[in-house]
Amino acid sequence: MLKDANDMVEQKRWDIAANRFYYACYHMLQGLFISRGLSAKSHDGSLTHLGQDFILTGIIDKKFGRFFARMVQLRQKADYNSVADVTEAEVLEMVPLSKEFVDQVEAVISKQ
Repeated sequence: MLKDANDMVEQKRWDIAANRFYYACYHMLQGLFISRGLSAKSHDGSLTHLGQDFILTGIIDKKFGRFFARMVQLRQKADYNSVADVTEAEVLEMVPLSKEFVDQVEAVISKQ
């Protein structure tokens, strides 16, 4: 999904890029939950588990709590807001953080 997201950045399709970056991070997070025997029933539940089980415990860097919360907002804006599109600046801010988040979550899963 990161490749798809980066392809959408190249094509300047900001709403789709935001969606793909979000889902790349979301699916990695779901993999982390599964590896720990956790589950979330909603996107907001995923954010809650991330905060309570991984950010507050120091397993995942706290900057990713703010990052994932912002990704949730951008994905909702991209998918459901017909008045305002996601901007280039909003997406470009998320590009390096998305890769870093995926890498950090993958490292946590690999340590088990």
